[in-house]
Amino acid sequence: MRHPANTGLALAGLLLSANALACDTILPPTQVGVHLPGKYCLSANRSLPIEIDGADIELDCRSRTLASAQPGNSETGIRVRGGNQVVVRNCRIEGFAVGIFLEARSGAQLLNNTVLRAQFAPIVARGEYFQGGPIDPQIEPARIVGNRVVGYGQGATANPGAALIVQGLPRVTISNNVVAGFNGPTGLELFESPDAQLTGNQFLDFSRGDRLVRLQNSPRARIVHNTIMARQPTVFEGLSGATDATCVENVFINTLRSGFADCAVARYNVEQQSQM
Repeated sequence: MRHPANTGLALAGLLLSANALACDTILPPTQVGVHLPGKYCLSANRSLPIEIDGADIELDCRSRTLASAQPGNSETGIRVRGGNQVVVRNCRIEGFAVGIFLEARSGAQLLNNTVLRAQFAPIVARGEYFQGGPIDPQIEPARIVGNRVVGYGQGATANPGAALIVQGLPRVTISNNVVAGFNGPTGLELFESPDAQLTGNQFLDFSRGDRLVRLQNSPRARIVHNTIMARQPTVFEGLSGATDATCVENVFINTLRSGFADCAVARYNVEQQSQM
């Protein structure tokens, strides 16, 4: 008698999964602007950027690539101009000056995207909060999860800034992102974003580094299970501005100064330098 029940549960699970993967609209390769609510998907690679301007929009690239037809130009691969409940997932963006620029509102999410060889800034997420202003408890925090920034490869150039720039996003979740082979001085810049959660991020193989994780006007951050690893002790400071942070079980390899001593709470962190 248990088998029909189990079968029913399995079918229900499959239906829910199918709904989660459903796509309302396949975005044509020549369409740049997306304004109406719905779930949009890509069915092929493309060279044109995408601009999202509206609410309740999800873009699922399904691992397709947006590759700039003119690497080194000033374009942004995917730009989100506000709107509640906007999600960008599974996109691969290559050769644009800026990979993803998100003007975040309530419920904004960047999930499982890959940015390769951005000329200026791989991922930028900005909200409306500024230090000293009120925090609306009704606003759903932004999530930046599972993204990858890769600087290796043909055409890679020195980047002037940070791989991830996050500003004005209270209670933002930044987790399980990987930055590898980036040629800029900073892995993550977190500005004016109180109560942020930084968990499980990896910053690997920086050829240079001033401050790999930089906090400014972002009190009460929780920095847990993050990893910084450089081949040689060339990273000046692993963590800066963490005077009001909780720092637990992070591993920093080859940072000349880890920055853990500045944390309000620091437990079980590991810092190690290779022998020159």
